[in-house]
Amino acid sequence: MVASGRLVVDLRSFDPAQRRAMTFSLVDQFASLGLKDDLVLVTDHEPSGIGYQIDLRKETRGRFEFSYDQRSDGAWVAIITPRRRG
Repeated sequence: MVASGRLVVDLRSFDPAQRRAMTFSLVDQFASLGLKDDLVLVTDHEPSGIGYQIDLRKETRGRFEFSYDQRSDGAWVAIITPRRRG
């Protein structure tokens, strides 16, 4: 789903074993295409490790900002934003 400059992907319906690979495939596509939109991931667990791994990977290091929060319904939302290059 695309909403106001954001691609929203609800990972909860996918097999947990596939989620990490899907996430990094999406992040890599954002990086290679130079997209400026946010990537919003909805998951059923705290996604703090995703931001950490984005900063560790040479392909994405320093290219994205990462934040997350828990919604009132218990779902977690991670926002991956491309850093603006000046």
